[in-house]
Amino acid sequence: MRGRLRWGLRARLVVAFVAVAMLGAVLTTVYSSVSLTSHLADSARTRLQNSATHFGDVAAVVSNRGRWDLQSIQTMHHLAQIDFLAVHLYDSNGQPVFTHPPSGPVQPGAAASAPVMVGGRQIGRVTVSRDDGRLFTEEEIQLRQQLIRMHVIAGATSAAIALAAALYLAVTLSRPLRRIRAGAEAMGAGDLDTRVPESGDDEIRAVAEALNGLAETLQQEEGLRKESVADLAHELRTPVMGLLARVEAAQDGVLADETANLAAMHDEALRLTGLLDDLSALAEAERPGLLLSAQEVDLAAIAVMQVAVFADSFAEKGIALSSDADMAIVYGEPKRLEQIVVNLLSNALRYTDAGGRVSIAVRTAGDDAVLEVADTGIGISAEDVPHVFTRFWRGEKSRSRATGGAGIGLSIVKELVRAHGGHVSVESVPGGGSVFRVLIPQSARPHTF
Repeated sequence: MRGRLRWGLRARLVVAFVAVAMLGAVLTTVYSSVSLTSHLADSARTRLQNSATHFGDVAAVVSNRGRWDLQSIQTMHHLAQIDFLAVHLYDSNGQPVFTHPPSGPVQPGAAASAPVMVGGRQIGRVTVSRDDGRLFTEEEIQLRQQLIRMHVIAGATSAAIALAAALYLAVTLSRPLRRIRAGAEAMGAGDLDTRVPESGDDEIRAVAEALNGLAETLQQEEGLRKESVADLAHELRTPVMGLLARVEAAQDGVLADETANLAAMHDEALRLTGLLDDLSALAEAERPGLLLSAQEVDLAAIAVMQVAVFADSFAEKGIALSSDADMAIVYGEPKRLEQIVVNLLSNALRYTDAGGRVSIAVRTAGDDAVLEVADTGIGISAEDVPHVFTRFWRGEKSRSRATGGAGIGLSIVKELVRAHGGHVSVESVPGGGSVFRVLIPQSARPHTF
């Protein structure tokens, strides 16, 4: 609601701390007051009961077999005045014998009684209360009021201390949060160079570290996106410019061999078509519900079949191609699994020079089917290995463009393997070749995202 008051973290912390302190002080004061009053009342009743018992003993001593003369009555009257007591003495028939009334009405529960016993026989009963009719003495009332004042002062002091502590904690906690918020807003505005100071408590520091990690990731992704767009633009520009130049030359009539010109234009068009096919394959590999017709498939049979398909291409380039495949049944889509093998073999063919070797192997390891494609090609540097499955990424730009490809094939492999619930990795040494390893679970169903 627009009309609702919105408090910041600092205000909420202050209010919470002060409220807790005040609640504690109020509860303590109420509990102490009730408990103190109860204990004082018990003590006063015990005192009155002792006075009643004592007066009963005195009445028994001064009596004459249940009768009291004028002198004994005067003695009891004198004792009542000394102890500030109101006393009523009744005989065995309940008739009043002696009365020293209070100066005011007797409060409920502010009186006590005791029997008057002589020789084991009750000869009367005495009732005792304070002469002012109250349960508590003046000293007890003052003590109770003083203790309540002390509790109120302690509560106010606690609230003040809580207010100071709340302000300190609010400032301490909200300062790093404000820095994190400012950093997040700067990142949201596009300033990915912003970093948040990693200070404060463990939780605040963890949030700052996570936000800085996110900024670094976004920065890397932004750089990769720009580089990918530039690479894609280059890949598209080359065949397009070639086509445009040949079309203009044909229009100007400066080309003597029209057949060769058409063939070159056809090659450029095929290059564009191949690039668009790669982009379409990557988009399809990343879409939800990728595996629509998954079934039990022998990964070894797929590998052997693709080795046969690629045999002529490897032979033309002078590269030895071999296979060692054992049966490995997985649950997947045959066309997608073929695409994994095709892309890995194409990658090995592209980056292996004449006279090199490429081998493909399929085996089982535990609950996984393992597909390995090893080559003796140019290899990959250690700093480039983490990026080989990133779309449009290529380590040596000039060498990559010379060998063809837009850096999409291995990205497709990664997405297709992930769709089958598997994992792909690479081991490589610059100048010593590479080994791409795919692990696909044999029993688990593939992911459908």
